[in-house]
Amino acid sequence: MEKQYSEINFKDLGLIEYKDFLQIQEKLTPLNQNFLLFATHYPVFTVGKCEAENFPFATAVNRGGSITYFDEGTLMVYFIFNVKNPPFFYKNLRKVMDKYFSLFNLDIYYDKNRPGYYIQNRKIASIGLSYTNNRSNHGVSVHIKPDLNNFNKIKPCNLSEVKATSLYNESINISIEESKIILKSIISEVFNETQSQSPFI
Repeated sequence: MEKQYSEINFKDLGLIEYKDFLQIQEKLTPLNQNFLLFATHYPVFTVGKCEAENFPFATAVNRGGSITYFDEGTLMVYFIFNVKNPPFFYKNLRKVMDKYFSLFNLDIYYDKNRPGYYIQNRKIASIGLSYTNNRSNHGVSVHIKPDLNNFNKIKPCNLSEVKATSLYNESINISIEESKIILKSIISEVFNETQSQSPFI
């Protein structure tokens, strides 16, 4: 069986303008390799193209989901992977995030009706993906220590009853760099496990 995730190319883009990330993603997407990109961004509002006309001030991108906010305190985890089976891929992406959030003594849960991770009605991570020609783009934003005053100028993902929160706001003191190390280990573990589970990833 072909080991689709036998090699994951981890790259740390550091702090980068969002538009520059989009150019990098565009260049990497046609390549037949699996890229996992870590990044943080200067403050930017982004929105999925399907809702772009409602938020003219935000950067419209080809992904699922509505409006959200990224900044230097938001850890971006971008998956540019070969994906033959999007539901199975998504299941494993969720497994990664479940393992990460299980490290903290917080009641964090995934809501399939409002894709993302929450503490009660406070959103702590968002998932937005797109798939083209068996390739994934975009990924997960994890709220480590973003500026919540800026973030809560909008309704996260246009959900009226939801506020943004962060690990720092919930009294978890973990850095972006520490989270990268933890997530790299979990991603390697989870996606190596999938090699023996299914040939249809």
